[in-house]
Amino acid sequence: MARMAAVPERHESFREERRLAALNFPLVMTGTLRYRRPAHLEKLTETPQPESLVVEGDRVELTLGNEPTQILDLARAPDLRVLVDAVRAPLSGDLAALRRSFAVRATGTPDAWVLELQPLEPRAARFLRAVRLAGSGTNVRETLLLQANGDVHHMLTRPLP
Repeated sequence: MARMAAVPERHESFREERRLAALNFPLVMTGTLRYRRPAHLEKLTETPQPESLVVEGDRVELTLGNEPTQILDLARAPDLRVLVDAVRAPLSGDLAALRRSFAVRATGTPDAWVLELQPLEPRAARFLRAVRLAGSGTNVRETLLLQANGDVHHMLTRPLP
């Protein structure tokens, strides 16, 4: 985690596949991710439709297509905070933030590691069963979110110049 904390900024492309219990086919999304220390995270979806998710500290801005931007406060949305912590805390190397929300299990080597997260709070466990991140060195290459309702979000990332 100390090595992750030393990376000041990340810019990556992503391909995310969402398998939803309500659909017979996966939803595939592509776009870019940007992380900047200490607490800035952007997920800009390009296909199949534009979507922007920007997290700065405790403020979340979500824009779907041409709809008005929704602004959320993580202090008032503990369920959303758990999801943000699952993604942002590993990028920032913030093990304390992970341990506030999850039972954390790390396996592998520095060159091929896996981080498994189990929600600690019963309220969070009602919607999120587990998170699995896999990577190499200071790079997260795969994120898998398993929701309690059976939905699965699987994201692969790779660095951009």
